[in-house]
Amino acid sequence: MSDPHYDREAEKYESPIPSREHILSFIQQKPRTKKQLFDLLSLIDEQKKGFERRLRAMVRDKQLSCNKNGLYRPYSNRGLLTGTVIANPKGFGFVSLDKGGKDLRLSSQQMKLVFHGDKIKVRLLSRNLDAEVVEVLESVKTLVGRLHIEKGYCYVVVDDKRIKHNIQITELLDGCEDNQVVIVEILSSPTLESDATGKVTTIIGNYLDEGVEVDSAIYRHQIPSIFTEAALAESAKLPTKVLATDKKDRVDITNLELVTIDGDDSRDFDDAVYAKPSNNGWKLIVAIADVSHYVNEGSNLDNESFDRGNSVYFPHRVVPMLPETISNGLCSLNPKIERLCMACEMSIDSLGELLDYKFYPAVMLSHARLTYTQVNDMLESKKSPLRKKFSNVVANIDFLYGLYKTLRISRQKRGVMDFDRIESQILFDGKGKIENIVARKRNDAHKLIEECMLIANQATAKFLQKNNEDFLYRNHPKPTSEKVEVTRQFLSAVGLSLEGGIEPESKDFAKVLRNAKGRDDENIIKTVVLRTMKQATYTPINDGHFGLAFEDYTHFTSPIRRYPDLLVHRAIKRVLKGKPRPPSKKMIELGAHLSMTERRADDASRDVEQWLKCEYMREKVGENFHGVISGVAGFGLFVELSEVFVEGMISIRDLKDDYFIFDDVHHQLKGQNSGKIYRLGDMIKVKVASVNLDDRKIDFIPSVSSQKNPRKKRN
Repeated sequence: MSDPHYDREAEKYESPIPSREHILSFIQQKPRTKKQLFDLLSLIDEQKKGFERRLRAMVRDKQLSCNKNGLYRPYSNRGLLTGTVIANPKGFGFVSLDKGGKDLRLSSQQMKLVFHGDKIKVRLLSRNLDAEVVEVLESVKTLVGRLHIEKGYCYVVVDDKRIKHNIQITELLDGCEDNQVVIVEILSSPTLESDATGKVTTIIGNYLDEGVEVDSAIYRHQIPSIFTEAALAESAKLPTKVLATDKKDRVDITNLELVTIDGDDSRDFDDAVYAKPSNNGWKLIVAIADVSHYVNEGSNLDNESFDRGNSVYFPHRVVPMLPETISNGLCSLNPKIERLCMACEMSIDSLGELLDYKFYPAVMLSHARLTYTQVNDMLESKKSPLRKKFSNVVANIDFLYGLYKTLRISRQKRGVMDFDRIESQILFDGKGKIENIVARKRNDAHKLIEECMLIANQATAKFLQKNNEDFLYRNHPKPTSEKVEVTRQFLSAVGLSLEGGIEPESKDFAKVLRNAKGRDDENIIKTVVLRTMKQATYTPINDGHFGLAFEDYTHFTSPIRRYPDLLVHRAIKRVLKGKPRPPSKKMIELGAHLSMTERRADDASRDVEQWLKCEYMREKVGENFHGVISGVAGFGLFVELSEVFVEGMISIRDLKDDYFIFDDVHHQLKGQNSGKIYRLGDMIKVKVASVNLDDRKIDFIPSVSSQKNPRKKRN
């Protein structure tokens, strides 16, 4: 069939190519690949490049669409779906559909057209849920990254590693210099042929300057960090101390020797505790700062707190949920100062079971501001000088410790998993530079407070559930059967067993952790079990808390730094006033938002911590360290250093003494010729080969001495 528009094309080109109409006539009959079109149209080599350009132009002009397999078909708007792009750092991505259901997949080629977070319209291409981008409905407006100026050409490498595009900069600010961290306003989206364009709107600071990485993470994760003028104006109108009118209809518990126990560097104290023996066990009072008295529902301050969802903690810095006049002042349970609180008074039997509870608004006074270190010192030594210094509250400390040991009995009986794994703490010098990365292990004082908070949260959930109130549970779902099976295979490979069949209970995992105690690979086993667990969420539907083995659980004890706790305090007050609010659909939306803000905070904190660790390790390149294999994959080994609590990777290409095969069942790499094995949890000596700050990656290579592949004790 000849091209009816051949003469028109011949006027334009020396070597005319088929017209758009002629191409469409073939593709309307049946979708075709480029190669099939070459044959059908009998194209010679001189025509092929021009023909390829025409096909791309027809896709651009929405006459044709092309899937990842290179199959061209007529463009159509029918059956299109809308959703949000979720990018994967490896280059491909997904579309989370607005209507719900399974995510669609975008190839790395399709991802060249969009950013992570874009709202797009897509077409489903196959039953495998592959999709192609039809239209970008709403693109991200701004991004943060590092500015590069090279011979007059300016571009920004985006900080978010899920975004692979560089942004070509067409407009700079005065003062812009190479290697600065900047905020860019996107002017045009990327195409298959060209980068996105943008202009610099803000200079955050010079790369590697103190605090720049935190500012970058705050912006990258879209964490609100500057309070609105309206919210600050409301907080400025609040009193600086408890007024006489505030005490009306409140129980006076200022005579009780309530104490706060927090970290050395804590500045906001939202919980105080008091215990004493009773006829059949213990009486415990947990007093929580009454934030709800000062932050009214629907106020500017309330809306701002909800948007933030929670305080965000970085090494060396905090982005608070509430202005500091509230969080560190009016609502902080500072010593020797009257404060408003919501008290949870509980009766607990000698086996640690919760017998009874009641709630009441109160006026309290903290009789001492104690740290975990101080309390632990007092618990470990009856001759501690601190016992004399804090003689007015020593009896309360001893009673709290007795109660803690009772609550531990209940904890063990329930079969709670003990994830008391070693965590890292970054230490800074006076100039804000990292001095060291050390282990931060919890002592009995940490655990004492934790147990008091856990039982208060449980009592709160029972109280509000009993009164059919509108609030958020803190749910922790059971792990999936797939993850359970993977963990069971690993445990079997290291000589441990997970009981409980396809749906093991918390007590079954707890038994594994007890059996792992004292082993060299104890921390790795805890990590693997932890990774088996699902993420806890906020929801008005009670599904229980798997990790804590509670049938009902909520968050009540931290309203200064968590918005769900503030919602719970308001619910308690509604019940006490005889005005309960039945469960509502709106609470589902609130729970989804607050679960998101919690994940957002965790991701931002983790990002900054990893960057700081990489910065610290840059000066350690070439040095040797001992470590433990913390992960095994087909592409290499992850190693956690024992001395400085930093994780990096040995690429499989750097295991040069053999060809290694990945065994996913036993979590190991095994040499094909030598039989040499690198297994999860093995001790290994490594050398720091390189550090990439941009990618937050640390590369190791095996040290010469590690070639002996020492095996560790497994009993």
